[in-house]
Amino acid sequence: MSKQSLEKILAVATILILAAAWVAGGMRVQDASLLRIKNISSEIENVRQVSDSVYEGNRKGDASDKLYIGLAGHPSYGGILQVAVVVNKDEVIECVALVQSTDTSTYIDRVLGDGVLDAFLGAKEKSLPQVDTVSGATLSSTAIIKGVHKATSYIRGEAVSHEGITLSPKEWAKAGLSLCLFALAFFISSKAFRWNKIYARLCLLAVSTVLLGFMWASQPSLSTIALLLSGLWTGGLASYTSMICLLFAGTVFFLSKKNLYCTMICPFGGIQEGLGRITKCSPPKKTEWMKWIARGFALVGLSVALYFRSPFDAGYEPFGIAFSFIGSTALFALAVIIIVASLVVKRPWCTLLCPAGPLFDYFAFMRRWLTGSKKKRKNHEI
Repeated sequence: MSKQSLEKILAVATILILAAAWVAGGMRVQDASLLRIKNISSEIENVRQVSDSVYEGNRKGDASDKLYIGLAGHPSYGGILQVAVVVNKDEVIECVALVQSTDTSTYIDRVLGDGVLDAFLGAKEKSLPQVDTVSGATLSSTAIIKGVHKATSYIRGEAVSHEGITLSPKEWAKAGLSLCLFALAFFISSKAFRWNKIYARLCLLAVSTVLLGFMWASQPSLSTIALLLSGLWTGGLASYTSMICLLFAGTVFFLSKKNLYCTMICPFGGIQEGLGRITKCSPPKKTEWMKWIARGFALVGLSVALYFRSPFDAGYEPFGIAFSFIGSTALFALAVIIIVASLVVKRPWCTLLCPAGPLFDYFAFMRRWLTGSKKKRKNHEI
């Protein structure tokens, strides 16, 4: 079997694996909905759904002691974050639980550790306390607080507006600036650009690192790809910047046939390249096994994210540590290793583990395969 035939088989197998993970994950989420409600508290039994977002049960051992459970979600940066609120017959909140989240677990742990959920306990459902958001996890804590307000409104039978896909003026500004970055990258790479392309590329890379990395923390990642494929973004997101950048990156790639995102815009690539220029180190020779390691990591990460519907926990990139100083101990260690290695080898993360490379390689292969077949068909007809 030739190498080209093997790559075609693996390309088709990749689609089948991701499709299977997507379907299995959807079935898993559907079956787990009522189970999550029942597991909110061991004191609740005989749970049944009475409306779209409201469940009714009773206290364990006392069928006359009714409890009402409101389930509500609000867009966070990883998708819809769902909370459940348990209210007794006296309209007092007895329990508040986070039942589903696609945000990074580090942010969620910070919110829960700060006592955001506990602040609502004992309050009357009609007069909820004013709870502050958590610094460093603003989007996650805001989604939880607004979810609690929605859940109590559902229990009272009040109509609640659904946000859906909306962009605030700030998000529109980010989208516009992101478009400018990619337009500049396309222009710099074109023949129409008559100035020094090396310095222009470095300047654009520096600006992108500041904007997408340090200011917005919105670098596209494996989690963004998983978020797009899973469809979780359709319920609303607190910020669409990373997904918009991902779509721009793909569009520019198909128009220019070049991976301009990695070379001119990627913030983490900009940090690595900046460190490498200090020591004037050279890039390593990219061998076949390096390519397949990156492809394997990307495929496993995407499959896990699609099945568990948890894109941000499946991501293994150290971007959060590098720009927001948020992440697990393992990712912190990985970030330190990459930063140190960047002083010895040019762009070590990009060469060995980054999922962006396999993604663009896959697009390029599929494009060559499909367009090549069309050319052969035309030649045969002639």
